[in-house]
Amino acid sequence: MAQRRGRGRITRKHRARAERERIIRRWLLVGSIGTILIVLGLIVYGIVEVEVIKPRQPVAVVDDQEISRRDLHTRLRLSLSPGIDPISVGYQILNEMIDDLIIKQEANGLGISVSEADVEQEMEHRFGFYPEGTPTPVPTRTPDPTDLAEPTATPTTGPSPTIGPSSTPRPSATPFTREAYEERRAEFFDSLAELYDATEEDYASYIEAQIYQERMLETFEDDVERVQEQVWLQHIRVTDRETLDEIIDRLDAGENWDDLAAELSEDTVSKDSGGDLGWLTLDNVTDQFGEGAVTIFQAPINEFLDPIQTSMGWHLIQVLDRGDRSLDEQAFQQAVRQVFNDWLTSQRDIHDVQIMDDWLEDLPQPPAAGL
Repeated sequence: MAQRRGRGRITRKHRARAERERIIRRWLLVGSIGTILIVLGLIVYGIVEVEVIKPRQPVAVVDDQEISRRDLHTRLRLSLSPGIDPISVGYQILNEMIDDLIIKQEANGLGISVSEADVEQEMEHRFGFYPEGTPTPVPTRTPDPTDLAEPTATPTTGPSPTIGPSSTPRPSATPFTREAYEERRAEFFDSLAELYDATEEDYASYIEAQIYQERMLETFEDDVERVQEQVWLQHIRVTDRETLDEIIDRLDAGENWDDLAAELSEDTVSKDSGGDLGWLTLDNVTDQFGEGAVTIFQAPINEFLDPIQTSMGWHLIQVLDRGDRSLDEQAFQQAVRQVFNDWLTSQRDIHDVQIMDDWLEDLPQPPAAGL
């Protein structure tokens, strides 16, 4: 009787095949884990790139000082409202931030500095808190988160955006205590973080820049004469030359200037007062009428000047009086500001200012209307 062949016997061939299958499974497992780790790594890197690395990259450099993408975007979010073009607003804000760095460097060079205590004191005053004993104003003004977006200097270039809503004064029937100040301050910065992803440090930096600007501005007061030659002007402004020629003909025919100004002038601010522009310095006239300013200052009193065209339209101008006059405080400060702005513009040629080509990437978009 033949011996029956044994079942389940593991041969060398079986063991080799099993070993190969085990190795394959192991490599498949290792490969799968490796693929998962690579995918996770790419995801993590993408998050780090977006959330950490890219926000820290500079969008501009002034000498050796950088303006980060994150800081630009924070200021931009505070300035955007429905319908505003983020590129034009971003361009203005970027230039303002460049100006801030230039002002700080120049101020430090003159020995002007701003301490943390200066910033803290200014912050307290903006909340209406005066621990040094100055009477607390009533009503007490509470900062609005959009205060951070107010312009710090006249922009070098670019249009002026519509900045966020101004804050609403809140009456205070009792003295503003330290406890009340701390509570209101905490509420403000909570709102700042929630609405704009901005921090207390952002607000402090903004205040520091404004203090530097104010202190630097004061250094230009001695450069402005308080007594200057001024002219007293009135004008009628229209869109086209034909209408202006009609006005001249009607004046020659004996019609009243004030009546024609009220009827036809498109300067809604001055038309009801006979087109009266008040007393103006040469800088004021240059701002309004450009190269025609010199002619206006040399014109005989009470005679009509040849029509002048500006970006606003056509102007018929009459010089009512001329003389040396003291600037009122508002006019003096405007003159100081003009000298300061001219100086600030000139600093762009002195400082090494670089704006990165990719600064426009990922700009925050304005909120939707109604939000």
